[in-house]
Amino acid sequence: MKEFAAETAAKFAAKFRKFAYTDFYLFAFAAIVFIGWTAESAEFGFIALVLLSCIALVTLDDILPLTAPLFYSMCMIFTDKVEDFIFMWPVFIPLAAAIVIFLVRNRPKRRPGAMTLPQTAVAAALLLGGVGVCTVQEYTRALPNSLLLGIGVLAVYLLIYCYAGRDDRRDVGLYFSKMLMWFGFAVLAETAVWYIRADLDPSAWGDVQRDFGWGIENNAATILSLTAPMCFYLASRYRWGGIYALCGVAQYIGIILSYSRGGILMAVVTGPVCAVCALVKSVDRKRLLMFYIAVIVAAAAAVGVLFGKISDVIGSLLGQGFGWSNRDLLYQEAWRLFTEHPFLGVGLGYVGVNFDINTIQFYWFHSTLFQVVASMGIIGAAAYAVYYVARFRIVCRRLSNPFSLFTLVAWLGFEGYSLMDTGTFVPFPTMALVLVTAGVLEIANSRPQFKGEPDEYNRTFARGGAKAAARRYAAFTAEYTRKSASAAA
Repeated sequence: MKEFAAETAAKFAAKFRKFAYTDFYLFAFAAIVFIGWTAESAEFGFIALVLLSCIALVTLDDILPLTAPLFYSMCMIFTDKVEDFIFMWPVFIPLAAAIVIFLVRNRPKRRPGAMTLPQTAVAAALLLGGVGVCTVQEYTRALPNSLLLGIGVLAVYLLIYCYAGRDDRRDVGLYFSKMLMWFGFAVLAETAVWYIRADLDPSAWGDVQRDFGWGIENNAATILSLTAPMCFYLASRYRWGGIYALCGVAQYIGIILSYSRGGILMAVVTGPVCAVCALVKSVDRKRLLMFYIAVIVAAAAAVGVLFGKISDVIGSLLGQGFGWSNRDLLYQEAWRLFTEHPFLGVGLGYVGVNFDINTIQFYWFHSTLFQVVASMGIIGAAAYAVYYVARFRIVCRRLSNPFSLFTLVAWLGFEGYSLMDTGTFVPFPTMALVLVTAGVLEIANSRPQFKGEPDEYNRTFARGGAKAAARRYAAFTAEYTRKSASAAA
């Protein structure tokens, strides 16, 4: 009986390991989150999410598939009322146990990565900001967010970087991009549900705030600005990449429907760049070009049929105006605070007169630059300079790799938007996601580049037969062994 049970468990674990690297696995997590959010059911959402995560933790030796529940889970928060979720705390006991089991069963794959020291410098600057200037009450008010933004983000980065990509045959960039694509679809689906529930005329869409519970329209636009470009990366990797390009178009439309002016501004820049880069890097340019033409024709037809509705949407977008929305007052205030307290700034707990702090007790200056210099002064500016140099050095190390190229486009769009919004000071999921992406880039850069269309080992649907897969794997292994030997010499 024990032997039968052990054999059954072993077979189940083997099948689950294969399942964890498919789109079906990623879709399952996205669907759980979407259903939990739509039904406003913390019970279903957390129990299902924790159950599937526990199975993954006790069966896998690679933490890469756990990035899905880690980041998707945020989208299940349907309200900012803590009491609607706090009663579910017992379900996290088995999750904590499963994490311990994973860490005991598996040793770290590698030592702390290149972003460890830069992020540590950022964490120190966050904690030092305002020391000697702000009051104890102001300092402690912002301390939870400071710890999450510094040490918390660092912990997530180290966990993923040290325990991900244990299999050298696995194209980590491809898998991570699919994880991001499904993350974007979860946000996009919730945006669609919001519109259905709002039941507003398109002409009134610009007059309301989109509150998802876990964030507002700016938060949704921030996430989509990081996920949409990776859809175009996937489009460049497949012969039928037009399907993924369509996913990218849908997510850029989601940014427009967020009505986030900064997000739309950056999407207008990064969207065309992604489309061109996908075509240049595509494994089948002719087929992707034909798809682009078909999309343009279909879009033109849709505009003709829905001209009135689209005009109302454009009118409501333009009706928001393109003013500063009092950001100029915030920027002036930030600069004044920097000139008065140039060394350590006034701290993240500072509260001024131009912005009402929200539930997390944070005074937003709505700009990465002004937030850093006002809150942390010269010390913060130096720490963030080191951080940005290190991060962009990683992404620019191998721009011949499409994964690095599209990540660079995504980051430039994200950072450009964050110069006029709060993205870089949202610990989770935003900054944790950005730093984990840097870690995945480090892993990808340490291996031979995966070129062309993915083989059967790295795709959801096998194609080409086992012999073709074996030939590709043998060629990849030979190249990896040769480069490893050269590096060692």
